[in-house]
Parts: sequence; structure tokens; C-alpha cells
Amino acid sequence: MLNEILQSEMTVVFVGAVVDEVSDGIGFYYLHPRNRFWELLEIGGITPQRIITSAERKALAEGHAKGNVSDPVRVMFLQKKTSQLLRLGIGIAVLNRRTVASNEKDKDARPNDSDVRELIERAAEANPKVLAFVTRVDLFVDIFKTRFPGVTATLGMQPFRIGDAEVWLLGSPAEMLRGEALTKQEDAFFALGERISTLRKESGR
Repeated sequence: MLNEILQSEMTVVFVGAVVDEVSDGIGFYYLHPRNRFWELLEIGGITPQRIITSAERKALAEGHAKGNVSDPVRVMFLQKKTSQLLRLGIGIAVLNRRTVASNEKDKDARPNDSDVRELIERAAEANPKVLAFVTRVDLFVDIFKTRFPGVTATLGMQPFRIGDAEVWLLGSPAEMLRGEALTKQEDAFFALGERISTLRKESGR
């Protein structure tokens, strides 16, 4: 299981449902070839450039499969990527830390109530300014509707907070969206990027 990238007082922590098997095997988040997470961060202006490029992701995957990337080289590379995120005040957390799954629709991937409670507790301790959920919309609504009746299926900022943190719903970057659905997701990342820019200015990051 991957370690969460989580420190106190971060600008934003992105929260996924579960770690996928590809990413867990390589040793870093959102490395499945169909996952657009790193691309969407760049599109939204949340990172100044893509933290992990498509070419880097492909090289990591091929090197892992063939066993021709030494652990020290891989570890140094991934530590550099973690440092880049930390300098930007960006964290990554996962709801279901009990398992890894082929994808978030896997029956074992679904977070349970204890997972949600523990995430809320970790968030309260870390006190980020924003918790941004990169999960399926239906899953997000279902796991929070009891605790937060105001939860909505609309992408963007939610009408409730977890602790002091704003809550944003961005949808799953692993879903193969097209047309209007894709535009709405990219718009949500862009809106979050603008909000993060404001928060960074306020905090002097």
C-alpha cells in the first residue's frame, strides 16, 4: 500500500477511492495509463507543468514490467516527484486503505463507513484548506449523504466542509469521459485551480 502524501496545513489534498494495482506495483499514485489525474492538474493550473508526463509513466511501467529499472533509481525519481508536490502544497490521500484494486469499480474497492470516518479524522489532524475528491460522483454522494445531507452530485465546491476544509468534487480521472461530461470535469479542475491560486496568495506560498 502506498504511503499517503500528507502534511499539516497543505493547500489541497486530493482524495481517491482506492489505489489501483498498477500504481501500487510501480510505487506512486495515478500511474494507470487510462488515468488523467496528472494531465488534469496541469490543465487546471494546479501544477505549473505535468508532474508525471505520459513518457515518464510509460517508462516506469515498462521498466517495472521488465525489471530493468533499479529500485534506487525508481525511488529517487519518485521522491523527486513527491518533493515537487509538497513544495506546491499538494497532498494525496485515499479513502480505502485496506486493499488495492484493479479499478475503483472493483467490488473490494468501495470505501466503507470506517474508511470515511478515518479519512475525516486524518483530515482534521492535517487541516488542509481543500479536500478535493477524485472519485466517481455516485460513490461520493453515497458515502457522504448520511453525514452531510447537503452533498450534491454537481462537480465543483460542495455546500459543506470537513473540519475547516472546503470540499470539492471533481469526478474520477479514470473514467473515459467525452463531450459535455469531459468539459464539465475539466472546468471543475480549472475552477479549483483558480481557487488554489487565491489560497496560495493568501498564505504566501
